[in-house]
Amino acid sequence: MLHIEDLSPDVVEFVIQGISKDGKAFRPSNWWERLGDMLSTTGKDGRIVYSSYVRPTVIQDIPSVVVRISLKKADPHAFEIIKQFITANHLTVRAGRSRAEAGATGLFPTISMERRSPKNNGW
Repeated sequence: MLHIEDLSPDVVEFVIQGISKDGKAFRPSNWWERLGDMLSTTGKDGRIVYSSYVRPTVIQDIPSVVVRISLKKADPHAFEIIKQFITANHLTVRAGRSRAEAGATGLFPTISMERRSPKNNGW
């Protein structure tokens, strides 16, 4: 089980990896997108806008979800659902970026949104 209290106070996020504790790839293959969709919204352009607290990504060819620890204060219920998901599926979790690496200036770090430019894509 994930114990936030065990992480260094300097760590601002943790990474859920798509690998079970027995070393097998977690299925279904789009689990990370589904988990990210849980807190996403739809932008004015109809595209999914992921929460700055929960971001699906691929790290070293492993589907992963980066979760900001500040979600625990912002939305305790969502944070608990994520913890239960990790526990129920026996997923591997590791510490993410530190406050300095994330570019944080305070309690809530800034996370850049990887958005495509409408100008560059002809929208």
